[in-house]
Amino acid sequence: MSSNAIRVALVGVGSCASSFVQSVALDREQPGPANGVMHEYIGGHRLGDVEFVAAFDVDSVKVGRDLSEAVYAGRTAAVRHVDVPHLGVKVQAGPLLDGLDGALSDAVSTHADVGHASPASLAAALADARPDVVVCLLPTGSTEAVATYARAAAEAGAGFVNATPEPVANDPELAALFAERGAALLGDDLRSHLGATTLHTALIELFQSRAVEVKDNYQLNVGGNTDFLNLSDPSRSRSKQVSKRKALANAGIDSREVAAGPNGFVKHLGDRKVCFLRIEGESIIGAPVHMELRLEVEDSPNAAAVLANAVRAAHSAARQGMVGVIDPVCAFLFKSPKTGARESEALHDFQAFVRKSAEHHAHQAVDRSA
Repeated sequence: MSSNAIRVALVGVGSCASSFVQSVALDREQPGPANGVMHEYIGGHRLGDVEFVAAFDVDSVKVGRDLSEAVYAGRTAAVRHVDVPHLGVKVQAGPLLDGLDGALSDAVSTHADVGHASPASLAAALADARPDVVVCLLPTGSTEAVATYARAAAEAGAGFVNATPEPVANDPELAALFAERGAALLGDDLRSHLGATTLHTALIELFQSRAVEVKDNYQLNVGGNTDFLNLSDPSRSRSKQVSKRKALANAGIDSREVAAGPNGFVKHLGDRKVCFLRIEGESIIGAPVHMELRLEVEDSPNAAAVLANAVRAAHSAARQGMVGVIDPVCAFLFKSPKTGARESEALHDFQAFVRKSAEHHAHQAVDRSA
């Protein structure tokens, strides 16, 4: 393992994990600025510096397999863009808790070892793997499971990237635990790199910058991966609805009654997500300005592009002595950060963090050579 590696543990080996693992493999094979990664370096690290040291799932077709095989197995909908070489990391059985409640219980068969997994065995596995960062990609609605993995990561002194809408960065007790253990916490609810919420909030800011008052708007989303299958159950999608509305409120509108997906599972779409977005505004002398568009993206790579930033930001923050919730990056990378901001402000803060990380890395390099 490289001395410059960022040691990463994955929680949930689904479609987003598949695209993230593929993106790391591609950056190792073809290093350079042409891989669609927003920043080639963050804190002196490129995406290819990520080394996977552990992975957890409950699926019978994934547990026990090498991570390089598991990322293509089962109900994973992510397109196979890259052939991932053998990684030497066996997917371990994690505690089930509320991870498969709802529609997923019929779609996924649990591995026999899941019955023996517990918070204690999880803590032991993390202590053995010694990750720098734990990435949580559990299904929406897995409140208990997400909190369990977050506590285990904090106790292990590892940073935590909460890609789910379940509250971790927004949970004062958990946020305090990461600060106490000297670990970085990023969350909540990963914002797709160029997805429905990113586009929606950017357009709202554009309307407002021209003094066009947003009178009404909606964002309707459908998709065919297991994320959308899970979210088809209203009891599982509640936290996602809250997160979406919070992102729109941070953009500066009253979002309490805004319809903002997810709105349906369409199996044949696979990993494609389709967004139907409409914004109705009122300009000078009450003149109407209406915008309607359709956005179609491959869902999982859209998340992987953000994870490429988040994992390296979490690692760099820890090296700079930043612990607890890392506010300067969360508003840009997540839908439901502890402290929200408008799109342009969030981007400014994130870029400033990247520049600061580069300066810190340069100073460290000088100190090591002295």
